[in-house]
Amino acid sequence: MIKHPHLSAKLSLLYALRINPAVKSHSDLAKRLGITRQQISRWIHGTDTRQGDCIPNSQIDAVSVIFRVEAHWFTYDLDSFESKLRQKVERDGAKYSVRPEKISLSLLPMTNVDIFGRDSELKLLDSAWEESTANILQVVAFGGVGKSSLINCWLSRLDKRNYRGAKNVYAWSFYWQGSTSDVKSSGDFFIEHALDWFGDKQPAEGTPWAKATRLANLIRASRTLLILDGLEPLQFPPGPKKGQVENPAVALLIRELASDNSGLCIITSRIGVADLISYQDGRVQTVDLSYLSAEAGTQMLKSMGVKGEPADFSPAIEEYAGHPLSLSLLAGFLLVVHEGRISKFREIKSLLDEQNLGTHAKNLMRVYLDWFKHTPECGLLYLIGLFDRAVTLGHLQTLCSKERIDSLTGELASFSSAEWHYAIAKLEDANLVAVDKRDTDYIIDCHPLVRHYIDDFLFSEHKDLWVKGHGLIFHHLQQIAVSSPSNMKELEPLFRAVIHGTQAGLYIEAFQLYFERIKKGQFSIFTEGSHHADQACIRAFFVKQWTEPVDELPEDAQFYLLSSAATNLIYLGNINEAIGPSYKSIGWFVQHEKWLEAAGAAAPLWSMLVAAGRLAEAIELLDNLQGSVAGTNNDVISAMALNFYAHAYHLSGEDEKARKLFEQVEGTLSQTVPNSPVPLPTISSYYCKFLVETGAPKEALQRALRTFEWRKEKAWQVAIDTTSLLASDHMVLGLAYLKLGDFDNAKFHLDRQVELFKSADEWLYLPIGLNSRALYFIEINDFPAGIDDLNEALDISIRTGAKFGRWEAMVNLAALHFKRGDYKQSSSLLQQAKTMEGMELYRFRNDELVSLEENLSLALANDDSVNPNLVPT
Repeated sequence: MIKHPHLSAKLSLLYALRINPAVKSHSDLAKRLGITRQQISRWIHGTDTRQGDCIPNSQIDAVSVIFRVEAHWFTYDLDSFESKLRQKVERDGAKYSVRPEKISLSLLPMTNVDIFGRDSELKLLDSAWEESTANILQVVAFGGVGKSSLINCWLSRLDKRNYRGAKNVYAWSFYWQGSTSDVKSSGDFFIEHALDWFGDKQPAEGTPWAKATRLANLIRASRTLLILDGLEPLQFPPGPKKGQVENPAVALLIRELASDNSGLCIITSRIGVADLISYQDGRVQTVDLSYLSAEAGTQMLKSMGVKGEPADFSPAIEEYAGHPLSLSLLAGFLLVVHEGRISKFREIKSLLDEQNLGTHAKNLMRVYLDWFKHTPECGLLYLIGLFDRAVTLGHLQTLCSKERIDSLTGELASFSSAEWHYAIAKLEDANLVAVDKRDTDYIIDCHPLVRHYIDDFLFSEHKDLWVKGHGLIFHHLQQIAVSSPSNMKELEPLFRAVIHGTQAGLYIEAFQLYFERIKKGQFSIFTEGSHHADQACIRAFFVKQWTEPVDELPEDAQFYLLSSAATNLIYLGNINEAIGPSYKSIGWFVQHEKWLEAAGAAAPLWSMLVAAGRLAEAIELLDNLQGSVAGTNNDVISAMALNFYAHAYHLSGEDEKARKLFEQVEGTLSQTVPNSPVPLPTISSYYCKFLVETGAPKEALQRALRTFEWRKEKAWQVAIDTTSLLASDHMVLGLAYLKLGDFDNAKFHLDRQVELFKSADEWLYLPIGLNSRALYFIEINDFPAGIDDLNEALDISIRTGAKFGRWEAMVNLAALHFKRGDYKQSSSLLQQAKTMEGMELYRFRNDELVSLEENLSLALANDDSVNPNLVPT
């Protein structure tokens, strides 16, 4: 009996009715299934040993998923099958007749939607959206290869079909800040802008962590098409962290969407997103966009009006390696200068050889600048290049009216409206800029590579003009900024102004703007957790990043910046980078006998050193600061210094030393009234954790509960409190309950401390919290939950440089895998932990490690004969 009658006709109907637009032939279907076209032919015609008109059982489900039809439809007669298909088309047509509830695409770069040689990539985009084959699709290619053009072309096609079921379509481009701009705050601005667009009632509130989590949930609430264009300004360049997203909130959002997404997120970048490596299991797809073929390049040039003999096109395309931006600039130059004749390409090539100017877009940009030299268009191009993003015609006109600068604003200052439009049209004809009319003004933009070349050209060959131009923009941005910013969007012009001011050499004026209108303004960027935005802004004040501010600033301003940089880096989780500026700040405080400030800066530095696996250095820091502690003449500060010493001794395995010091500290904290003012927080969690880990959980529980009583009484010991301290106290309370077998209370407090660390955006301490909660999951044999926490702790620790958190996660994973009976994995993790450089000084878990190693030796020798419950607790 024939299983799928008239199979050939049925497949032809599926193709003709475009049930899946990305699958139009047997070849397309075969590629999707990972088989040959001949195999599909055998389904239809059969073989000597097998009847035709039959899709194999191993493929029928996959075929039905690709076309989104029921598998049993293929068993119907042809008329019934066609009827079912046409009903589906009608239903889908009705479904797709409704446009998305909200669409925002205006922030994408302006590009031509006509592209060539990208059919396979467009099909892949169709497939990713239609079939929900991935949560994120990243398009990776060098600058100028056409990533944004590909996305704009695809969106134009999708628009004609009402975005095929999307409820929301939202696009954001990070290109608008400029590929070389130091202003990377648009990551924070993006999160806030997107929250507002998706309907969050308080988009400016909460830490970056909280904002990103809320945004991910809003995006997932309905089928959303999200475009993140030009992500590379937020990524680390080639090096140890290549491709990682530097902005923590954006990084978290991307990981959240990679793990679960009801729609599709498309990312374009010059560098693959390193944060997505662990999701390359089908949840993330990557498209590596190649240069254009000779055929596609010829089609592109001809479509732009370039003409000539067929044989003349190939050498030009080969010279520019099929680089679309370069070919676009070439077409523009030929049209403006040589009536579009491709044969004149050889004259440009000769000029480039003589001047030895390099290749591709950079070559053509120099030719353009030579061509436009001493014209108003050249000054206009310079101005556009100096801006770090698209600019309106109105802003350009205002800028030129402020100051006449020869070769920049000089001739433009007296231009009529018609002359402005004529000059812009000449640049547009040359494909140097893109223009879009929005509302009552014109938006003028250029490709980031073009902007980069202009800025670099002015800096290297016309430095005086470069400086004056940035100074002009500095003053302009100050004037257009609102007087009292209330959110990140309103702060953006001020952040940008600071950068332009430093580039103009106006360091003192730029610092005054930063200090008075950003840091001391009514809107606190740190209340909103915008440390990344602040760090991006102050980067311009450093000669050597985070350790050497510019000499042009007064000494107190320099050390204010160092202290700010250290604080930002701590909150951003860049532990190793934060250590340098912290040491410099402390050194300056000590030099100027600012003992209290030195002690205050030393506490987070000490925590960073411990987290970074530099325990000996942490103890040395305490030794070196004894004079500063004594200089404060404050008993509470002295007690906290001993508290740090005690915790360090415990970590190094010297528990008797630690106990004596902790008891001294407890004597001070037990006083009804302190002998000294309380200028810094007091810490109880170190002592409680010591008690838990040295076999005294009941005492730890009593002491931890006492800290919570202090909070109720508003006692002096908690007069200065933080979310991190509260989280740490919940953590030790949970660990104490866990040791005592009270699992309900243990879970409550261990869950609470993780929530608090996340809400405080505490990248420094969160791995400790996750490691602590994982101990609970190991104890109750919930291995998947434990692995999730420990993998997250590992991920954060590796990302931030928290070697201690990484080491503990590996030790705990080793214990977990031992308990579940995976002895080889346990042994591998334990050996990795034991060989981590610097961690040999952390001896507080030595007994546990020895016991685990002995049990592993027995288990590996006797296979599974060892009782897994022998695992140390």
